[in-house]
Amino acid sequence: MNQLLEKRKLYFAFLFSSFIFFALLIILKIPLNPFDTGHPVYILSIFSVLPAYLFFSRKKISFKNQLILGYIPLIAGFFISIIFNNSIYFLISFPIFLLNYIIIVPRR
Repeated sequence: MNQLLEKRKLYFAFLFSSFIFFALLIILKIPLNPFDTGHPVYILSIFSVLPAYLFFSRKKISFKNQLILGYIPLIAGFFISIIFNNSIYFLISFPIFLLNYIIIVPRR
């Protein structure tokens, strides 16, 4: 039971730290232009296979590594949004991030 509590603490710490990236995009004044999408969407679509990987390899990697791996789409979307000056890329990657974290939610 104590191990489950520790996993949940880590889980929610990683999950709620994603709001920091929203705040940074607002502070950096990255505009949201949904009509100006291009090649980065294809780069972000690579991360759409990550939830399936996390689901099928759940027993093979440690929980901390799963949390870090699930965070990758969020970080990629954040940096691509900064590079191409459009926060739509972050909003595209955010559902993938949430799906990853729904898959790896700590259960009994």
